[in-house]
Amino acid sequence: MWKIKIKPGKPVAYGRVGSTPFIGLPGNPTSTLLTFCLLARPMLLQLQGEQYRAPLEVTVKAGFERKGQNKRQEYLRARLENGVAAPFNNQSSGVLTSASWANGLVVVPPDMQVAEGDEVSFIPFSELLS
Repeated sequence: MWKIKIKPGKPVAYGRVGSTPFIGLPGNPTSTLLTFCLLARPMLLQLQGEQYRAPLEVTVKAGFERKGQNKRQEYLRARLENGVAAPFNNQSSGVLTSASWANGLVVVPPDMQVAEGDEVSFIPFSELLS
């Protein structure tokens, strides 16, 4: 596997060298965090004999607007406060501050427009890292 349609998170590679599995993560800090949480960590746990369990996604209100012009599924670093998800103001994949400020990820499917108050999916970091 070489390409995956998530943002942030490219490039990512997965394959085998001989009989040894490998995963190559992107170089930007938040891209690396995201692909590790969503792809590498589940792979490592499965190689250790754990059964995969999809992370809990909760439905929350959007405290933001987003145009539906992205062809990739977006994961916005966000903070959940009183049932409302507010994304960090700079979603650049090189901004690691967003990960320490946030307590989870808002999932925005490809081409989805989001208006303030719409329902969106939110994955707490505790689901991805515990």
